[in-house]
Amino acid sequence: MKSGKIRGPFMYHTIWILVLLLTPGAFLMASEGNLPRLVPPDRVGAWTRSAPAPEAVTAETIFDYMNGAAELYLAFQFRGLDVWRYAHNDTTITVEAYEMGSPEEAFGVLSQDLGGEHVGIGQESLYAGGLLRFWQGRWFFRILAEVETAESRAAVLDLGRALAAQIPAEGRRPKLLELLPREGLTSESIHYFHTHLCLNSLYFFAVENVLHLSGQTNAVMGDYRLENQSASLLIVQYPNATSATMARDTFRAKLLANLALTPEPIELGRLESGEWIGLRLDGRYLVLAFRSRSRDLCERLLKAVILTKRGTQQ
Repeated sequence: MKSGKIRGPFMYHTIWILVLLLTPGAFLMASEGNLPRLVPPDRVGAWTRSAPAPEAVTAETIFDYMNGAAELYLAFQFRGLDVWRYAHNDTTITVEAYEMGSPEEAFGVLSQDLGGEHVGIGQESLYAGGLLRFWQGRWFFRILAEVETAESRAAVLDLGRALAAQIPAEGRRPKLLELLPREGLTSESIHYFHTHLCLNSLYFFAVENVLHLSGQTNAVMGDYRLENQSASLLIVQYPNATSATMARDTFRAKLLANLALTPEPIELGRLESGEWIGLRLDGRYLVLAFRSRSRDLCERLLKAVILTKRGTQQ
């Protein structure tokens, strides 16, 4: 249906209501904010949904639902979680639909763990060991078969397709990803996040939050391989130049105080491990190159990050 063929709000709402009525299970409307709620099929393969309504998990109850992982979802503007369970004999398939604050946040959750087979469901999907994870719009999904078989795999993937089909609008990936240089970038290594907790799950710099990461910061990270050399690149966007400078100063003081760094704007030093690390401060951005045996690659990556576009900082 193309919006250009619909004239007037009355016709639009009438057609939309008809679509809902003629598509059983397409959406249930939540009472709060009139946000669409997803409804998986009653049955998939040999598995039958255990209850008509989902278990609803909120930010206040998510710690009761899961042990140890709640902070991850809360770091990505978690808004709510619906859980359905399917049973067949003594096996269970659990469906989790996480509503995040935006499509960028949904992508961010998936990007924390990039292991698995790409199975073409939603905007990006990964499957391994009976677990399907994917994002579509502002939603992130986890669908887990308790026992993996050929039949349970097919059921998990069918459930994913059914849910993804209920979200017609695709979401945009974080704009900050565009700052990662393309050359040599391993696409499966791209991460988007905000907090120190997320960074430590990807790469451990220190127990202390030496980069001053918070819900007010945006960060992207990726791995590179060029000419048989490898390195990782981290770009952090702060609310303003002052907070970026404070983070740079803390990072230098806590981790690089004993290094003979090259002078700004590209600061490079060699760690006791033999690896090179480099940093660059530019306005409200702090860029780090690390995990590399190559000084030249660190410098090359730091210089390759383009932080201005037509004279205006992004």
